[in-house]
Amino acid sequence: MNSLGRVLAALQDQPADRPAFLLNAGLYGARLTGVPLAEHYRDAARYAEGQMAIRETFSPDLLPSPFALAGVGAAFGSRTSEPRRNPPNVAAFAAPSAEAALALPVPDVDSHPQLLYLRESVRILARKYAGEVPIIGLLAGPMDLPPVIIGLEAWLDALLFHPDAARALLDRLVPFFVALGNALLADGATALAFTANLANPFVVSETVARDLARPCLEQALAELPGPAILHHGGCPLLPHLGGFLALPNTVGYLLGSDEDPAEARGVLGRGPLLLGNLDGPGLADLTPEAVGERCDRVLARRGADRQFILATSDADIPLDTPPACLQAIVEAVCRAGGSPA
Repeated sequence: MNSLGRVLAALQDQPADRPAFLLNAGLYGARLTGVPLAEHYRDAARYAEGQMAIRETFSPDLLPSPFALAGVGAAFGSRTSEPRRNPPNVAAFAAPSAEAALALPVPDVDSHPQLLYLRESVRILARKYAGEVPIIGLLAGPMDLPPVIIGLEAWLDALLFHPDAARALLDRLVPFFVALGNALLADGATALAFTANLANPFVVSETVARDLARPCLEQALAELPGPAILHHGGCPLLPHLGGFLALPNTVGYLLGSDEDPAEARGVLGRGPLLLGNLDGPGLADLTPEAVGERCDRVLARRGADRQFILATSDADIPLDTPPACLQAIVEAVCRAGGSPA
């Protein structure tokens, strides 16, 4: 059984030779290839080479596109920092407020270099692994785009005190999100994974989440011609999971490393995928033995749930993570399937 077969089996609640697993290793690919991060996050071919190296070394069952959210901000005019040990961050925002951002041009997904980098990364990986490995296009939801264009503080200010400007900005960002998502799917992404932090009552009020954020997200997802996975984005998802159940085209939910998949399954019922439960950034501080034990515990809690995919949660796996720690994840899923690594 190949990786695509394992993921499809999980979607269909069917048996597989072993559990599927996902590594959030967009950054880590640069370690395996030795490519400078500035080039890794600018040249799609170099990024794709990093993911090919990840696949050849650790055989994860899904491969992600770059999560280069700062680059999307740069497409709107924000200035990014030079990456050194982490992906690029926004160093200066394109506009100081939601109202000022309305004057910015919306970047063209078919021509802007920052967006073509994302799209070409998917194209290369999709050509390489067609019919073998699912490729996941990573996106920030419409509500999560303003923080890289005007900054989080200015966006929260708009949501609280300038709702008309906030709505007007979202009216421009929803079509952009849809256009970029559709483009990634057309480029060969098997599915999209998106964040919705600013639709989560952990960050915004229940009123904002209910009356603005979720309707906006539902509208956007309904226009995507492919499956999507909601990523917790660093916010607690489990306490608010019930509020995200009706999202169109959403086939899975990626939990944080400390969230109980059995409890989440109780909320979701059978059908959607559950992913997650490994602290990706924390792997660098563990021994391979400790990683293996942690994976064994997560997979044991999974029990008979065949619709669970082991995945590193939170931010990228750090560059200084020993390869043996990632190999321990491979060995754990093989143990769970009763086969050698």
